[in-house]
Amino acid sequence: MKILRLFVSCLAILGVLGVLPVFLAGRASAEPIVIDHERGMLTLDHPAKRVAVTNWAFTETVMALGLDPVAIADPADYREWVAKPDLPENFTDIGQRGSPNLEALRAAKPDLILISQELEMAYENLSDIAPVMVLSVYDNGNVAFDTASTMMRKVAKAIGREAEGEAYLKQVDQKLADYGARVRAVLGDGNKITIASFYSETNIGVFGAPSLPGSVLKRMDVPLAYDGPVSKWGFARGGLEILAPLAKTTLVYTNPIPDVIYQKVWSSPMWKVMDFVRNKRVYELPVVWAYGGVASGLRFARLLAESLESGPVQ
Repeated sequence: MKILRLFVSCLAILGVLGVLPVFLAGRASAEPIVIDHERGMLTLDHPAKRVAVTNWAFTETVMALGLDPVAIADPADYREWVAKPDLPENFTDIGQRGSPNLEALRAAKPDLILISQELEMAYENLSDIAPVMVLSVYDNGNVAFDTASTMMRKVAKAIGREAEGEAYLKQVDQKLADYGARVRAVLGDGNKITIASFYSETNIGVFGAPSLPGSVLKRMDVPLAYDGPVSKWGFARGGLEILAPLAKTTLVYTNPIPDVIYQKVWSSPMWKVMDFVRNKRVYELPVVWAYGGVASGLRFARLLAESLESGPVQ
């Protein structure tokens, strides 16, 4: 009988010990999540599950972490200018990135709203709807890809997906090394790349080192040609003459591209005498968002490698 009571007592103790780790895990998971952002410290009682995104860098970042945003700004233009990753089937369209519809946002019932400094004037109004985290990738002096990686880590922490974020970033580093080797194999030694976007015949953007394309090229160990002053977004703007000092480099331009470029720029005498045109070093990228986050940076690297391997368009 004493042996039986001892056996039952042991089972009871083991039962308590078995429950204790679960209890402690529950206590640990209940600890608040604290993240530093541009308005100080954000404290969340639990990981956010219903996230509203007000720019496309946030949109692609949240989806890259495996969570579909419940509210998205400018989804129609996202499909034209960003393209990938595909938007989820169900979400609330909250209107323009620069002035999201507060009623639509409130109806989406987010538990976290992600904004950059461009919307900081609306911080108080947005905070009446849900906790707001302010993170800006593009600011004077920021190196876009590095800042985008930091932003991704903070978003991952806010939504309880830190492990997924680190795994994603590790995979990105590996892929950038591979794409860089492929690009250098096509370029050859001593050749540099110019990355440009054509907005109109008189409005051409050339990306510098702080930009997303420029900072991704650095990670890929691919030399960027333009090293002059740039805007907070990392590019210099001008007419066709802005490309003249870069004519001996390899030119890569992004899409979408206006029809007027095909009609006027490509047929202009100034364009035709550029060294990269005469010697067939002009390459075209499919749609890629040059002002996005890590996902856009990775897409840019892949498309660049594929485009150079496919051959020039001019």
